[in-house]
Amino acid sequence: MSYKYLIDRLEEEGFETYLVGGAVRDRLLGKEIHDIDLTTRARPNDIMRIFSDLKLIDIGKKFGTIKVIYKSKEYEITSFRAESSYKDKRHPDQISFSNTIEEDLKRRDFTINAMAQRKGDFIDLFGGKKDLERKIIRAVGNPYERIEEDYLRALRAVRFATVLDFSIEDNLKDAIKNMAGHIDEISKERIRDEVDKILLAKNPSRGIRLLDELNLLAYIFPEVKKMVGFDQHSSHHNLDLFDHTMKVLENCPSNLKTRMGALFHDTGKIDTFFLDENGEGRFFGHQEISEKIIRKRLKILKYPKKFIEDTSLLVQRHMDNTNTYTKKSVRKLLRKVGEENIYDLFDLQRADVLATVHDNTENILLAKKIS
Repeated sequence: MSYKYLIDRLEEEGFETYLVGGAVRDRLLGKEIHDIDLTTRARPNDIMRIFSDLKLIDIGKKFGTIKVIYKSKEYEITSFRAESSYKDKRHPDQISFSNTIEEDLKRRDFTINAMAQRKGDFIDLFGGKKDLERKIIRAVGNPYERIEEDYLRALRAVRFATVLDFSIEDNLKDAIKNMAGHIDEISKERIRDEVDKILLAKNPSRGIRLLDELNLLAYIFPEVKKMVGFDQHSSHHNLDLFDHTMKVLENCPSNLKTRMGALFHDTGKIDTFFLDENGEGRFFGHQEISEKIIRKRLKILKYPKKFIEDTSLLVQRHMDNTNTYTKKSVRKLLRKVGEENIYDLFDLQRADVLATVHDNTENILLAKKIS
C-alpha cells in the first residue's frame, strides 16, 4: 500500500507515525479504505523537508496539516496536536504540537474516529473498537465540549449514524439537542456537504428523521420540518405529509437530484391546503409553490446553479401526466425538462406514486419506455 511508503520514510527519520481516523475505522468494518490520514510526531517543516521530492500542498500548515501527492493519490499528514478552545467553532484558537499520539487522539470527535495503528500497535484509548461492535456513535470525552468545539460535529454524528446504520449514544444526543441552534453558525457549504452524504446513504429517511429528533431539521430544512404531523385529509394518502415524504425518499434511487427533489416535492402543500365540500384535502398548484421553496433553500445552502435549476424543475413537474402518459405527452414533457432530467423525473414520480394508497406505476414505466 502506498501510504506505508510514506510512513516508512517518516519513521526512517525518527518520527513516530500512525494511520488514524476513518481509515482505521473502515478497515475494522471491512470496508474499502478511501481517505488516508496519517498523524506523526514530525512537525510541518519536517514533513515538507522529508517529502520535498514529491508534490506538496499546504492545506493548513499553521494547523499542522500537509497534503502529500504520491502515485497520483492524496494523503493528509498531520503533526500530533494538543488543542485549546475553538472561538470560531471550527479551528482551535492556538495549536500546541504534541509529542504523543495519546494527546492527539483526545482532540478527535467520536470514539470510532479516535483509533490509530502503527506497525503492530493498535491504539484505542476511548473504546472505539467496542463502539464499532456495538454500532454506537459516542463522543470522545465530554460530548458538550466536543460539539462546542465544532458545531458541525452535530451533523457529522447524524451522517455517521445514517451511513453506518449506527445509533447515537444518549449523552451525545442530549448535547446535540441542546446545542442544535448553533448549527446556523456553521458555513452553509459545510452543512451542504454533510446533507449530501446523508441523502445519498442507503437509508436517507432515517437520517432526516434523526435530524428532526435532534432538533436540527428546523434549522437546516425548516420547510421540511413544517410537514411533520401535517394531516393531508386525503383519500389518496394514508400517511401525514412528512411520513409520505420519507416514503418517497425511500423509494428514490441513489441520486442526489432525485432525492433532494423528493424531500421538497410537497413542501408547497401546506400553503395551498384547503378542504373541499366533501372534506377532501386539496392542494391545487402546490408543485409551483414547492418549486419556489426548494429553489430558495438550495440557494441559501450554496448549491451549484445547475443543480438548483435541475432539481427545482423536477419538483415543478412532478405532477405532470402521472396518470395519462401518451407518446405525445411524453414528447411534450421531454421538451420541458430536457433529456438529462426526464429519467430523474420519472424516478421521482414513481417514488411518489408508490408512497400513496394507489401504488400503480405502470403508466410511468410505460412513459420510460416511450421516452
